[in-house]
Amino acid sequence: MNLTEVFQQEGKRVTIEVPLDEKIKFDYEWKDHPIITLEFQNLEKGKIMLKGWGRVSFPLSCDRCLIPVEEVLSLDFERHLYGPDVSLDEDTKEEQYYLEGYQLDLSLLIQEVLHMYWPTKILCKEDCKGICKKCGKDLNQGACGCDDFVPDVRFANLMDIFNNSQ
Repeated sequence: MNLTEVFQQEGKRVTIEVPLDEKIKFDYEWKDHPIITLEFQNLEKGKIMLKGWGRVSFPLSCDRCLIPVEEVLSLDFERHLYGPDVSLDEDTKEEQYYLEGYQLDLSLLIQEVLHMYWPTKILCKEDCKGICKKCGKDLNQGACGCDDFVPDVRFANLMDIFNNSQ
């Protein structure tokens, strides 16, 4: 997307809707056809405030019990964008890898935002018990009766001594 006009006209404001389709690359496939709204506002020559918002749903599996889950990300973000004629420190330049000159790579920007909002754990419910490590039963549906004792490996030598003395 070319932002030349927005960068050069003070007070200029542009709002666009970006449909997330096959052009926007991401590690997971979204449900339906979500749209992210982006608003660009010139704050001063060479500086833009980017605001974005939207909701994106992903059909996934619970990290503990593997049942299907729909994860919904509510996006609401802001970024400052700087034109090529503004001198920046190295850190700020690196933060804007999705902007080259006046060209904004929407795919890279949206990828970054989705990764920032991605949860560390996908769970079907907060207290999901997962599956049994031995038999594979979903422990949310009840206990399986398997022995779930896991010995502490730091005491393995003591267990060997104890077992050999009997």
